[in-house]
Amino acid sequence: MSEKKKTTSTKKTTSKKSSVKATPKKTSTKPKTASKAKTSTTKKSAVKKPVATKKTSKKATTVKAKIVSYRRSNRLQVTNQAIALILDDVNHKALVGRKFTLNFEGSDAIAKGIVSATHGQIRNKRVRLRFEKGGMAGIAINQIAEIHI
Repeated sequence: MSEKKKTTSTKKTTSKKSSVKATPKKTSTKPKTASKAKTSTTKKSAVKKPVATKKTSKKATTVKAKIVSYRRSNRLQVTNQAIALILDDVNHKALVGRKFTLNFEGSDAIAKGIVSATHGQIRNKRVRLRFEKGGMAGIAINQIAEIHI
């Protein structure tokens, strides 16, 4: 028979533990460029110049309005309210809520009140006036009222 050679093979395992430590990844370090230096403006000497005062234009403190009619409907007229036409060149919408005075000619009587609303179409420049006390006398029609701004 045949004889088989028995060979014993011994495998030498070379299992060396790697003693190499994982090195951290190096990030590319770019040389930092100098940040933009802010140029500071140096202030001149601390001598203050006198501030020029603004010349304010003299605006009219009163606006003239001509009383045209009572506020009325087809059935009755409201005697404590009147409709007035603005004579000056101003925005009549801005006059709502302002006070007015009406000086009667030939008398010392004064009627006071406020502008309550605009009246009619915008192009007509009419406002409603509401009197504080009582009603308006009929003589007030065509009188000039002064609306205080």
